[in-house]
Amino acid sequence: MTVRADDYISPDLVKVTTPQYRPGSIGFKPRLGVYEYSVSWEGITAASCAVTIEKKHDTFVVNAAARTYSGIDLFYKLRYEALGTISSQDFTSINLTINHQENSRHKNIQLDFSPQGDSITSVRSKGLSDPEKKVLSFAPNNLTLDPIGAAFLARSLDWHIGETKHFDVFNGKSRYFISLSAVERTIIDYKGEQRPVLVITPQVRNLTTTKPRAKLREAFIYVSDDEQREVLRIVSSVFIGSVTTELESFTPAQESPPLIEYVHATDEASARAQMR
Repeated sequence: MTVRADDYISPDLVKVTTPQYRPGSIGFKPRLGVYEYSVSWEGITAASCAVTIEKKHDTFVVNAAARTYSGIDLFYKLRYEALGTISSQDFTSINLTINHQENSRHKNIQLDFSPQGDSITSVRSKGLSDPEKKVLSFAPNNLTLDPIGAAFLARSLDWHIGETKHFDVFNGKSRYFISLSAVERTIIDYKGEQRPVLVITPQVRNLTTTKPRAKLREAFIYVSDDEQREVLRIVSSVFIGSVTTELESFTPAQESPPLIEYVHATDEASARAQMR
């Protein structure tokens, strides 16, 4: 492999093989609407996240946004938004746009997947006006998904306790080998309600760097054990303490109002009857 001075390996040089998963038998039905999450560190609320899911023809359009609160901005400021389109049939990726601002650093990513799945193109920049955009196009040797497509596909699968599933994920710069393991089925107290959940623990390996693998920290994802597979809670270890992300509310998408049929009455008595 040709390695740059910054230890970056071009994604087209990475060869990885993962199973070609297809949606399972649970009848996965993601709810359309807005999911609101809170993010807290050691009990201190630090950020908010919102995930909006829409259905357009044979695709899902997903908007994920996160931001730190004003008090936290004094020490660490994050503004993040990702807008992705995936197939509603098999959750393969179509396109993804990321706008990421972390303190004074700003980056944009535009990611496009060919309909046949035989090529992926990404354009990276340090802002909308950056004249030095980095363009990368490659033909993956494997089913490669963006983070949104991988999350939806994983939620749609049948899971047995003790099994691990593997995904090849590309975020516009790096390719990751993500392993998800089902560790238990249990019942948690979620906002005063007993909810059956599937507990998933992830492991992530960056395949586009030669740097030593960072020490793995634990994370547990609590997913509702039903056909909606909603992410209710994520608990992850950090350098000091732990971070908890929890679903605070869900607002269903507004349905189109029923059509009103106007009937022309022939006389005043008929008009009053129709109004009743």
